[in-house]
Amino acid sequence: MTDMISKGPSLVFGASGEQGRVVVEGLVDTGYSPVYAFTRLKHDTYLTDAIGAKLITGDLENPDDVRIALRQTRAQTVYLVTTTALPTEIGQTTGFSAAATAEFQAIVNFFHLLKAVYDEDKLPRHVVLSTRDNVQEVTRKNFEETGDIWIDPLDDGSIVPHYSAKGKGAQYALKYLDDIGDLKLTCLALPFMYSNFLGFFCPLPNEGRTQWVLSASLGEGKVDMMGSADLAAIVPNIFANSDKYDGEIIRLVGERLTIDEVAGAFADLFGKDVIYNPLTPAEVAALPFAAAPAMAQMCQFLGDPRSLQHDLEVSKEVAFPKQLQRFEDWLLTHSDSTAFTQVGLDVDAPDIESVTVFGATSSEGVSVVKGLLADTRKSYRIRATTRHLDSEKAKALQKLDPSRIDLVYADFDDIDSCRAALAGEFSQGVFLATDFYEDAAQDMEAEEQHAKNVIDACEAAKNVKHVVFSTMESVEEMNQKLNLGLPKVIDNKGKEGTIVQFDAKARAAAYARTKKISVTYVLMPCYSEVFFDMIEKRIEQGKEKLVLTIPLKNDAKVMCMSVDELGPAVANIFDSYQVYAGHEIGLVTDFVSVAEVKDLIAEIFLANEKDAMTLETEEVSSDDWIEAKDTYMKDLGQMFAYMSHSDAVKMRRSIAKTMKLVPEARALRQWVEQNRENVAFREKLGLR
Repeated sequence: MTDMISKGPSLVFGASGEQGRVVVEGLVDTGYSPVYAFTRLKHDTYLTDAIGAKLITGDLENPDDVRIALRQTRAQTVYLVTTTALPTEIGQTTGFSAAATAEFQAIVNFFHLLKAVYDEDKLPRHVVLSTRDNVQEVTRKNFEETGDIWIDPLDDGSIVPHYSAKGKGAQYALKYLDDIGDLKLTCLALPFMYSNFLGFFCPLPNEGRTQWVLSASLGEGKVDMMGSADLAAIVPNIFANSDKYDGEIIRLVGERLTIDEVAGAFADLFGKDVIYNPLTPAEVAALPFAAAPAMAQMCQFLGDPRSLQHDLEVSKEVAFPKQLQRFEDWLLTHSDSTAFTQVGLDVDAPDIESVTVFGATSSEGVSVVKGLLADTRKSYRIRATTRHLDSEKAKALQKLDPSRIDLVYADFDDIDSCRAALAGEFSQGVFLATDFYEDAAQDMEAEEQHAKNVIDACEAAKNVKHVVFSTMESVEEMNQKLNLGLPKVIDNKGKEGTIVQFDAKARAAAYARTKKISVTYVLMPCYSEVFFDMIEKRIEQGKEKLVLTIPLKNDAKVMCMSVDELGPAVANIFDSYQVYAGHEIGLVTDFVSVAEVKDLIAEIFLANEKDAMTLETEEVSSDDWIEAKDTYMKDLGQMFAYMSHSDAVKMRRSIAKTMKLVPEARALRQWVEQNRENVAFREKLGLR
């Protein structure tokens, strides 16, 4: 019942920088082990303790350090990010060319060392190189074609040195490795990074701190941007598709925004007057910051329509199934950064102390209500929505704590009732779980619209600070893009789909991402409780026995977690909602086979019971299962078929991340042990 089998060692050069840390974390999360973090630092507790990487102290410009790292780690997947040591004195206009030359030479030396080590050990390797555009070459070609001097060189002849050195190095490396089949190279051409707004492009206040000005010469048009967080998914995906991306330059982008739109996002979040002040390149070069001349050139290049476009569709493909990070989400997660607080951009993110739970009487809704009630950090006021205020489920829910739980009428079909449920002061947070089988009457279009109605109501309600949406991945999309081979089934509405309720939730999540609301998306696995639903009593040759039937081979792994763990997870998200804004969190505590489930239940429930029946498993194909069962069980069959594709589901779920969010989450064995006296489970097993 482990998270995943190791994909082997991986090595990250430049691991202590912004990109390197993200890539290390992404490789660890996707099963590379050990992940070696090459850095000049002698200690980095975040890399070693928080992430679990193995630190290698060295200098990329020292050939011996690089050679030793490649030899000793024997890593076949390598990420390389280099830095340009730009001049640090304000007003300096020389020394840029020398810095670019040194960086280019470091890249050249790295690939020479890579080949030399390969000649010794014959170990195939795939390198992903972080690069930028060779602006020096781009502007030279433009001059040759048009006679136009697009960007004036600095005094030492350099043009955007921190871009050009990387771009020139990538061009050299691609050519150098072209005929060495065992040494693969993929180059990631990065655009303007969101993190630039933490540094040179941070909005600065006027003397009275009544207005903040974002000064740059990036023009009035849209600029390609992205957040480094996307690399956590992109780099492992490239390594997983080595042949496909070998020799490619992938031009990444997460979002295209004008700087006016960026300033607007700052203003919306911080509640301050933030404006864009479009400067000329000369004005940017004269700003009192180190390396301002090179930054001015960079702005001139990126803000010009002639700059090389990055490919949004390819970026989505290589990040799949992760969604690319939006700037608004990046900004919220970095809202308490020192760079912003130092200039007076403080966001008073109020604690969320009241939550409206849509779908409150569902298993997920009940878990969330219980999780909020159990949170000792604050005393949540809870609105539990339901269509049936007098139902036994609703009454039982309110009895958990009548002083803190208010039952509120809301019908997913009626957006006005959803808006009314959010009115007033007791809806700072919202949890949303739609019900395909009951509220939506097994209609995927109805379920999608239900979620959209609540999302629209949340956007309209000015008091809502954050939404936690229990959604799912688009299995239809994953089935196509990952060639999972899942069959389509016809639902009781005559509509064809793979797992239609998953896809409906996924479309609603995509819709939420277009809205001006703060959302965390949680993906649930198979509930551990479902395993007991799959046990049936049979009589064969006059003798009773129990049979666990799941449409999987006995050794196939499926992801699971008790629905009870969702409540504490959601409570922790609301407690730190700024940290999780825009994040998709795939929850799971175990990847377990049918045989392991059977053995565990038999050991804990049946082994010491007198006259207990035996528990067996029965293999049945997905096709036979789907043919024989009703709609609900057909959907379970499809769900198990998808969830058994462990490599696919692990792209969206991680035991390590689940335990980081909910340290007290129980593994399957612990949960089963603690439920040994559960009346419903015992009845299912024929026990008193």
